[in-house]
Amino acid sequence: MVLPNGILAIYYAWTKRPEIVYTSQVGDGHICIPLCIGVFALFKTIDVPDFFNIGVVILMGSALAHFFFIAIFGRLPRFMGWVLTAAYGYFVYRGLLK
Repeated sequence: MVLPNGILAIYYAWTKRPEIVYTSQVGDGHICIPLCIGVFALFKTIDVPDFFNIGVVILMGSALAHFFFIAIFGRLPRFMGWVLTAAYGYFVYRGLLK
């Protein structure tokens, strides 16, 4: 479910519709992913992977960065979008590709 929504987010970002990008990604982060993990956990024990801690740090840092920029400037600057994308790329590399 996340990949199709991510592709839609890229499309709407390309067409300069940031409000749709935000709502799409927030919906995934707060509904789809935890729901899938919770349903899976009902049937099988989930072992926490080694890269869980770095994922939590990246998640907390990105949440604080979002809060800071939205509270102070009312929007997320473009350069922070690149920084957050790079942090996500690092998480994927560290957890899945390495």
